[in-house]
Amino acid sequence: MDRFPENISFFHPFRSYQREVLQHLDSHLENKHLHLVAPPGSGKTVLGLEVMLRLNKSALIVAPTLAIRNQWVTRFTELFLQTDKLPSWITTDIRNPQFITVTTYQSLHALFKDDLSKEAKLEVIDDEIEEDESIMELTEKEQARERLFKQKFQTLLLDEAHHLRTSWWKTTIAVRDQLTNPTVVALTATPPYDVGKSEWDKYIELCGPIDEEIDVAALVKEGDLCPHQDYLWISMPTHKEKEPIDIFHMEAEQLKVSLLKNEAFKALIESHPWMKTEDYIEEKLANHSYFISMISYLKETESEAWQMPFQLVDEKAKHLPSFNLEWAEELLTAMFYRDKHLNPKEEPLKSIKQQLSSMRALEHRRVKLVATRSMERTLLQSASKLDSITQIVSLEKQAQKEALRLVILADYIYAEDLPNHADDEKPLIRLGVIPVFEKIRRELGESCKLGVLTGSVVILPKETVSLLEEYSLDYHVDALSHDDRYVTIKTKGASKQYIVRCVTEIFSRGDVDVLIGTTALLGEGWDAPSVNTLVLASYVGTFMLTNQMRGRAIRTEQGNPNKVANIWHLVCVDEKAYDGGYDFHSLRRRFRSLTGLDEELPLITSGLERLRLPNSNFSSKTVSSINNTMYRKATNRERLFERWQEAVHKGEEKREEIQTDQSVVPRPFVFRNTLKSLLVISLVLLLNILYSIGESGYYYSFRELLFQMLFGLAIGVLLSSPFWWKALRIFLFNSSIESSMEQVGNSIYHTLFQIGQIQTAPTHNKVHAKKEKDGRVVCYLECGTTHEQKLFLQSLQEIVDPIDNPRYLLHRKSGKRFWVRHDYHAVPEEIGRKKEFVETLLAHWKKRVGDAELVYVHTPEGRKMLLKARMRAMSSKFVKKSERINVWR
Repeated sequence: MDRFPENISFFHPFRSYQREVLQHLDSHLENKHLHLVAPPGSGKTVLGLEVMLRLNKSALIVAPTLAIRNQWVTRFTELFLQTDKLPSWITTDIRNPQFITVTTYQSLHALFKDDLSKEAKLEVIDDEIEEDESIMELTEKEQARERLFKQKFQTLLLDEAHHLRTSWWKTTIAVRDQLTNPTVVALTATPPYDVGKSEWDKYIELCGPIDEEIDVAALVKEGDLCPHQDYLWISMPTHKEKEPIDIFHMEAEQLKVSLLKNEAFKALIESHPWMKTEDYIEEKLANHSYFISMISYLKETESEAWQMPFQLVDEKAKHLPSFNLEWAEELLTAMFYRDKHLNPKEEPLKSIKQQLSSMRALEHRRVKLVATRSMERTLLQSASKLDSITQIVSLEKQAQKEALRLVILADYIYAEDLPNHADDEKPLIRLGVIPVFEKIRRELGESCKLGVLTGSVVILPKETVSLLEEYSLDYHVDALSHDDRYVTIKTKGASKQYIVRCVTEIFSRGDVDVLIGTTALLGEGWDAPSVNTLVLASYVGTFMLTNQMRGRAIRTEQGNPNKVANIWHLVCVDEKAYDGGYDFHSLRRRFRSLTGLDEELPLITSGLERLRLPNSNFSSKTVSSINNTMYRKATNRERLFERWQEAVHKGEEKREEIQTDQSVVPRPFVFRNTLKSLLVISLVLLLNILYSIGESGYYYSFRELLFQMLFGLAIGVLLSSPFWWKALRIFLFNSSIESSMEQVGNSIYHTLFQIGQIQTAPTHNKVHAKKEKDGRVVCYLECGTTHEQKLFLQSLQEIVDPIDNPRYLLHRKSGKRFWVRHDYHAVPEEIGRKKEFVETLLAHWKKRVGDAELVYVHTPEGRKMLLKARMRAMSSKFVKKSERINVWR
């Protein structure tokens, strides 16, 4: 068989974005790649099958899990073949390939490895039921590999290609290279944008450049995804969890106070070589945050020794950060583990280290005074989140009643927490599937119909057992020993793979309205359009996994055009931490890539700021207020639906923007040129008057005096034109913060175009900048390819963000003796590769922003300048990093 049978086609209308991709399919496939990015629930599987059908060649489909593998087969047989029977030319057995072979990355990797390495074993997804190809004999594997390549696959379809980041990538690319000129179709909801350049390059090497990126807002606008919103439910550690955290905070603060009073410790820093000379530039550059911490400590102790080294900073003393716990961490870590001038085995460092050790504040050659790993784990896995879950379930049940279809996803099962009899109710102290089930069962009783669905544990209400008889399953039923209202389901053989589908249908009907499962089994690829509420009880929360889990809830449901989905994120905060603690910080980081509706504006954007949380500490009162606000908004689903419609119809397309504080936007120094102009004009005017007086001795009339003054003024304006014209031109183009940002952006864009990094000409594109109400400045490109926009924004970020380690600096200086001001900006990496590229940027900068000079940092003077630039950035309390956000405008 070398072609598909005739008359196979998709039996439903394609969605608008699917039609658009198919219309451009020929151009996308010119490089033998189709790389599509679209949100979970957008119909990528159907699109992939249609592309496979149009290519009309033997296909190898690779998916990340068994559930998704089976979904590919089900979709093709039901939606294209309209049959329940599997044709002989379709298989899921990679050892016996057919015209269409559907497998998993793990199976493919196992087939091409003589035995699974430790790395590969770690990649086996927890809770997945996977056949073990590793037990095959070597000769069997060789024969299976030979059969695979004899099939001569011409289409390689990679589903959720973001999984290809370690050994699976090596195996997949090796298989691709042994196929004869295959067409690679890569589908994903979450490209690994957050990886390093080398990993990204490997990803693109296999999948090809991104051809189409479909935004959530566009799909909601077309009705292909439902309106939704992310909500937080904040908890505080339980009393048992909180006690050691409070003790650690108290001990850390006491240690900091003791450091400030320790005369021997102060003398040690005062006598440090860095404090006594301007030498050791390379050491200070490599450890500039340590250098700042030393200066900050000495200033806090009122020692005079901080002033001489601080002269390197070109900054005002009031901007030097106070010596808090973060700087104490940096100071002590460097003194113990990095400073070759000190001996940590001698006093006073020896005693301080012993004190830190007794506090358990030493971890992996780092001093931890803000939060230890144990504290971080406590917040992530806090048992208080069990109470949060029961509160959310209770409130959602009251609001939605019989319409509720709520799913809770956790990382682990913890089956041993299931009681053995009615009097064996164990304390629930950890976050997992069974503890969540038990917590809801005990506290909400009859109000919910609970179910558990994992690869090894399935629990259903007793009333649903009769529904299982509708399915051809080989299963066994046991009543729960501690609650006869529920039963456990044990399946055998092939039935293990189909129990997910059966329980999903029971859930969709409403015979189970709260379903608890694992992220491994249900978090990615699981298809249940009836889900209208999702609680994320996972703490292994990367952006990719979080986005995949959210995708379970945002699918549209046939017959329910007004569906709205609530997604609840659980977070436990440390009220004494300035940023809420590790769990909240982790949540904020994940939200940078999660797109949703702004709570105040009709805007679809990414970032936690869109939830409009109050800017205050996390006291009990604040936490309670936030939770009440979240619940009030979550129950008003009708209003959420209307606001989504307003936002998506107001915008036109998704753009990526850079958002930064207005204080870091480079502003032109026009004062110097203006002053020069005034001095020239005044000098000419004065000389003209003095000359006239010298000629006639006095003026005969006011008119003559006025004439002489105007004549002198005209001559002065003419002579000073090189100064005032430059100042006027720059002022006109930089009259506001946003216009300055636009000119900086134009300098970068013109440079990138001129050096060949961007292909879209400046005449066909435009840099936009605007000032938001909160004072932040936003900048973005009007158009351009995904690569061009990302390259532009990355370069712009490098210009405005605190300086790291560039090859070249832009140094701007205003004045010579009085009102001297220095500004430093890193030349972006892509531009800094060659000197001629940097000079191109300098020319555009001078034209649009003002005078500057280039500094090559790999010279003695350049190293000193780089140290000043880094020190100034770290010492200034005003410096904030920019953020890149996605916005539907």
